[in-house]
Amino acid sequence: MRTSRYSRTLMKNAGGLAVVLACSSAAAQGIPPADAWQFEFIPYLWAPGISSDLRLGPLPGSTSRVSSTSVLSALDFGAMGTLEARKGPWGALLDMQYVKLGVSREGIFGVPVGLNVDYEQQIYTLAGLYRVFDGPVAVDVLAGGRYVNAKTDVDFAPNLPGPGRHESVGWWNGIVGARVIAPINEKWSLMGYLDAGWGEHSTSSWEAIAGASYQYSPTISFKFGYRYLSFERDEGLLSKVALGGLFAGVGFKF
Repeated sequence: MRTSRYSRTLMKNAGGLAVVLACSSAAAQGIPPADAWQFEFIPYLWAPGISSDLRLGPLPGSTSRVSSTSVLSALDFGAMGTLEARKGPWGALLDMQYVKLGVSREGIFGVPVGLNVDYEQQIYTLAGLYRVFDGPVAVDVLAGGRYVNAKTDVDFAPNLPGPGRHESVGWWNGIVGARVIAPINEKWSLMGYLDAGWGEHSTSSWEAIAGASYQYSPTISFKFGYRYLSFERDEGLLSKVALGGLFAGVGFKF
């Protein structure tokens, strides 16, 4: 595994700047009336365990795994955030993720060859929301799309005849799902989220989130929980990626 300390420092500084700017904006504007559009920006940190299945042509297939405890060591750069808008029963959300990882292995399935995998992933989920039940437990149904862009570079050491394996591909999935928000008291609430999607190039994806939120002030909340995301495709170098682990973030309403 390879670590870019400069990139990790840059990520932390950028995340801190985003938090400061969002907090300042929320504090300056306050929460608008209930009949106006309301927005919430949630920068978050998600450190999942990652498993990816690779098709290596004439070589045996390989599964590369990075545990939750070591994912920061493999992380070269990452940025994540969610923006949600709501007016009455209608709403929309945009979730954005970008991660770049570097993983090294000494051998694969008894083949004495080193394997270096550089993986770059962008995932954008855009969905419309409609609140079908609004109390005391709120239930939203959603529909939209998820775009996945994955760039994979596989190199061997010592070098085998021929080049390594390299692929950059992107695709869309249409998604449907639901979200449930259950308040415990004035400060605490629980949230469950599930979506599934299918799309071009024989791809599929699904995501599940179980979390809790603490309302620190009218404009600021702390959010944490567990998140799992998986996507598959029937062709190409990268056949499946699964990510699951804890997340934490701060929500700013404005």
